[in-house]
Amino acid sequence: MRILQLHCDSIEYTPTKKEIKSAEEIEPKKISIEEVVVCFTAIEEGDDSDTAKNAIIDIQKSMKQIGCNKLLLYPYAHLSSNLASPGTGLKILKEMQESCTGIDAMRAPFGWTKAFSIQVKGHPLAESSKVFSKDSIKEKTSTALESESKIKSYWYIMTPDGKMEEIEKFNFSNHKQLEIFAKYESVKKRSVDEPPPHINLMKKLAIADYEPASDPGNMRFYPNGRLIKSQIEQYVTDKVHDYGGVEVETPIMYDSHHPSMESYFNRFPARQYSIDSEGRHLFLRFSACFGQFLMASDFQLSYKNLPYKLYELTRYSFRREQSGELVGL
Repeated sequence: MRILQLHCDSIEYTPTKKEIKSAEEIEPKKISIEEVVVCFTAIEEGDDSDTAKNAIIDIQKSMKQIGCNKLLLYPYAHLSSNLASPGTGLKILKEMQESCTGIDAMRAPFGWTKAFSIQVKGHPLAESSKVFSKDSIKEKTSTALESESKIKSYWYIMTPDGKMEEIEKFNFSNHKQLEIFAKYESVKKRSVDEPPPHINLMKKLAIADYEPASDPGNMRFYPNGRLIKSQIEQYVTDKVHDYGGVEVETPIMYDSHHPSMESYFNRFPARQYSIDSEGRHLFLRFSACFGQFLMASDFQLSYKNLPYKLYELTRYSFRREQSGELVGL
């Protein structure tokens, strides 16, 4: 949270138009206040109720010091490029107003463009800037990822006749490859003790290589590799077309606060790359089909169109791999 705090003789503001769809519903009118502390406030990603309380404690302490008992909380997004979502911003500003004790606390409308004029006092404590945050902000983890780290798995081998047998009791003597695969899956160890053989081949044949300027899992494909990759892509596309699928293309980034996306995060574990843009928290898509579902939800379909098969070959999907999880292709 970032605040520009001003001790003022007066402030006058008039809401002129809505800046965002979720702006508060108000009747625009001119507001004039005298002898007031104005806090131009930007709520940032990671701010919460504790941040709000700490900010108000500090603000009221300084107000007592200068002998002022009127406060105006003025939403001011221009103080930060790492803004919280509009819903979170409004919620925290309301909490700040409600946390005030023994003073007259007011709040300018959220989500509006406002014309204002201000007269700031000229004493040494009249102007100050403040930054408030948690002592340590942990990386936000989806409910699914948290659950994935705690979940207990049970492993069985199913024989062709449908019989289930615990993996520890199964006789792998005639199934050596299955034994290797079963151990790999059940141990869940994703790091490797030695590089797999294809690492040398992909470099020797100039197919692909690691990109030092990027993150793990993001590789560069040389002409030979791009040719092979494109032939595989075309083969898959032809097969899907033969099956009756129609190809679409969807964005590579989505709003993480979209209701469908939040629901998705909490059901399927994935680690995303995040981007903040004009107060919206976006993520680079991972390999999943929500783009097609969002598109299909807007279609006008009847039973005559069903089954309707959508297909997208995602050349760019992103998952932020942890160090040691990936080796080569």
